Amino acid sequence: MKKTIAVTSMALAMAFTTFGAPVVDAAEVKLNLVSMLPKKTPIGKTFDGFITRLNKELKGEFQIDWRGGPEVVPQFKQPNAVRLGSVDLTLTSPSYANGILNVSGSANYSDKEYNEIKSTGYHALMTKLHAAKGLVYIGELPVSQLRFHIFLKKPIETMADFKGLKIRVFPAIAPAVKAIGASPLVLPMTEIYTAMERGIIDGFATGVSGVAKQFKGLLGAYVEPGFYRATFHFLANPKSWAKVPPATQKKIIDFVRNADPATYEESWNASLTDGYAQLKADGVKAVRFSAAEEAKFKKTVLEAAWTAVREKAPEEGKMLQGMLMK
Repeated sequence: MKKTIAVTSMALAMAFTTFGAPVVDAAEVKLNLVSMLPKKTPIGKTFDGFITRLNKELKGEFQIDWRGGPEVVPQFKQPNAVRLGSVDLTLTSPSYANGILNVSGSANYSDKEYNEIKSTGYHALMTKLHAAKGLVYIGELPVSQLRFHIFLKKPIETMADFKGLKIRVFPAIAPAVKAIGASPLVLPMTEIYTAMERGIIDGFATGVSGVAKQFKGLLGAYVEPGFYRATFHFLANPKSWAKVPPATQKKIIDFVRNADPATYEESWNASLTDGYAQLKADGVKAVRFSAAEEAKFKKTVLEAAWTAVREKAPEEGKMLQGMLMK
């Protein structure tokens, strides 16, 4: 009898070996994330859409637990919090990581569409550069059609009128503002309203989405043309990222870099259209320079940006400029 049981057990074992044992799904990996702005803001709402789509796509394998924005970790400290492992993931402005990777903010200095940039090997280079600084570069959330504007309390007429103005910037914008004669002041986005209201700054540089509503009554003008491009970096802590199985890592990277960018960019269109319409409705003047000064303005802001990058990192700056500029 014992011999019969033993033989039967061996036969069953061989059958499972031959035909495959029942598959037990690996545990779903959940990582926490903080973002540069809260969920209720226009940018935060686009992050919400991205996270929702990614979580749906990877359900059962990987999920993002979005803990919040700067109310959880201050904006400028988020990339380092990820590097140190206090947080697993962040969606942030590239320039907020400049203190870790000094060419990170160059991601904004482009006149190309996303697919043009992707085809240059840009992602591979950014992955390598971030890895050397203790961060995993998963990819970016691009907004190729979003340009940055300088918003002012009072209208100006020529580029010379920038002289003496104090303009709030995020780090990537500082070289451009300095080059046009104004004084750049780096402040978190959450502090712009109070700084404008108290006269600490005369204006600020940002994208158009939600500006009219947020700063109603404080704006007199904004400068055309807009410049640079908007994008947000998706960064991970290496140890946290290592918890994600390699096959799932590939799926996440493919989703971020290939599957979702067009959807993410499209999610901005209504907000951008409404942003310009609201400024017009509120009587905020669009300042336009003469053709000659406009050409000078465009050239100045780009040359200032790339000069600053190449001064900090000559080799990497040259490579990145070749990838990001036409």
